[in-house]
Amino acid sequence: MSVDQLGERSPSFVVCGDNPLVYQLAAQLVRRFADAVVTVVLPNRRGGYVPLLERLDGVRVLYAERLDEETLRAAGVAEARSLALVDQADVENFHAALRAHELNPDIRLVIRMFNTGLGFRVRTMFADCVVLSISEMAAPSFIAAALGEKTLDYLRLGERTLYVTGPSGIPDSTVVCGLAESAAGDVRMLASTRSDSRALALAARAPHVLNRRRRWLLRFRYLVRHNLVRLMLALMTLIILGCVLMVAVGNAWGDAVYETLLDAAGAAQPEHQREPIFKALQVAVVFIGLALTPVVTAMVVGGVLRAQLSEQIGPEPSGFSGHVVVAGLGNVGMRVLEQLFDLGVQVVGLDYDENARGIALARTLGVPVVIGQATWEDTLEAAGVSRARALVLLTSSDAVNLEAALLGQSYHEQSHRNLQVVLRLSDDDLAERVQRSLGDTVVVRSVFQLAAEGFAAAMAERRVIATLSINGGTLMVAEVPVEAGSALVGKPIRTAGLPVHTRVLALQSAVGAELEWQPDQETLLAPGNQLVVVSNRTGLDHLLVQSSSTADPAEPNPVSANAIPDDGSAEPNGNAPRPTDGTTAPDDAATMPSRRPTALSDSATEAPEDGAEPDDDPTEPDPVVA
Repeated sequence: MSVDQLGERSPSFVVCGDNPLVYQLAAQLVRRFADAVVTVVLPNRRGGYVPLLERLDGVRVLYAERLDEETLRAAGVAEARSLALVDQADVENFHAALRAHELNPDIRLVIRMFNTGLGFRVRTMFADCVVLSISEMAAPSFIAAALGEKTLDYLRLGERTLYVTGPSGIPDSTVVCGLAESAAGDVRMLASTRSDSRALALAARAPHVLNRRRRWLLRFRYLVRHNLVRLMLALMTLIILGCVLMVAVGNAWGDAVYETLLDAAGAAQPEHQREPIFKALQVAVVFIGLALTPVVTAMVVGGVLRAQLSEQIGPEPSGFSGHVVVAGLGNVGMRVLEQLFDLGVQVVGLDYDENARGIALARTLGVPVVIGQATWEDTLEAAGVSRARALVLLTSSDAVNLEAALLGQSYHEQSHRNLQVVLRLSDDDLAERVQRSLGDTVVVRSVFQLAAEGFAAAMAERRVIATLSINGGTLMVAEVPVEAGSALVGKPIRTAGLPVHTRVLALQSAVGAELEWQPDQETLLAPGNQLVVVSNRTGLDHLLVQSSSTADPAEPNPVSANAIPDDGSAEPNGNAPRPTDGTTAPDDAATMPSRRPTALSDSATEAPEDGAEPDDDPTEPDPVVA
């Protein structure tokens, strides 16, 4: 479809890349904005998603091998509202962003980068830029599917996890605010939680610590279940019985113990003058001792190996129960494991490769990891799948994930536990058909499909870096800089935003500085400060005006002119929230995208893989292994 056919319509978006995310993102944009002009730049026509992309109304497709200035100009970057660079090459994306910024200094740049440390520094070079990682965006949906309805959404913020849940059982120190929905569907933030409302909480990393009684119980269960331990105990019982019988035939206790131990060690000497029953006991003890020797040797060797492995990849998982097993510790699996740990959920990792990217993280967190293939029953049993609450399959091979999911279903049918199986598939159509075929016991997710909505939200909203879905409403997480001359300069943090529309999560004194979580509400704001806030659309619009140096301080606040009750009721006096321009929550609460703020990124580096599926360890082998 040509530009002339589309006409001069606004807003205008440009998407560049070579993967199915391009199609998913274009589809999201034309669905959200009926009058949008979406230009997609592809390197060639070889992708299986290209025919679907060409059939989308409101989308034009350009083909160019390089994203040079001529290509970007032809795509309309000079007049575009937003540009998304979603290819796997970090440096090429950065180069294209520099070219686009020269053509249009005010364009909003949404860049996919695996190296979040580089992304943190890159964003400071542009006026309006957000750097996103697909693995971090997809992880919350897999977690929500694994845990069921315990929590609606998760968002990784540096070393913290922001999540929506019910108020019961949440420590007061982690609660940000209560949540309620108005009659218009807008999410309101309450000063306190109510018994019938959800809450917004900010969880710090807290390791799972077993109490003393629980540790002893796990040790006893380990001894009972271990075959070598049971065999050794049986042989020792027979040796003790032989000692007792020697006493019964006339030996003193000291002599009986002495001779029994020598006989069991294989040092027996023939005693022809002794009674036949003694000789029979001596022979029996000798053979029992011979059988005991390899058992003890195997236990010693196995104990050494387990100790070495435990030092490398966490404690022994055999005693875990009600935990989540994460198979495939590439970039997506690593993020899922990390967020589950932060939420206080017991988790066991599983990977075929002891050098997988997530192993180092598991070692740091003290999370146990089983080395093996997800399609082997003994590997799943070692990870405790029969006792687990969920099995999350995140390897880069669709075949492995499908086979392991069917194997997990057999555990679901054989066990009394309700095992939830969640698997990742790269093909969106295949994911939908598998979901319909396998039913409610299996949840199927596509990483590209999960990431698309997050990228679309980042392209459409100023300063928005993440979204949280609550039933029919959406909360947005944004980074808001305090500009010199703005209405916020010299004011305390408590005046930033509207009471039931905005909460300040963190304060950054300057770009690149350490975040101060849940700062003192009386802290005075200064030029160059940056606020990390969670807000609805009404609150964010107000805050962006207040933080801008171009805002007119004499202009009355159209939203706060009337008193707004802090009770979650509908907006009074006509102050209903404005339309969200398509930024409504997704239909399925389990498929909520989530993005990690670039200013909150750590120095972790995600390496692109060489296959079609994103965000996995590039060292993954042939697809037949998990």
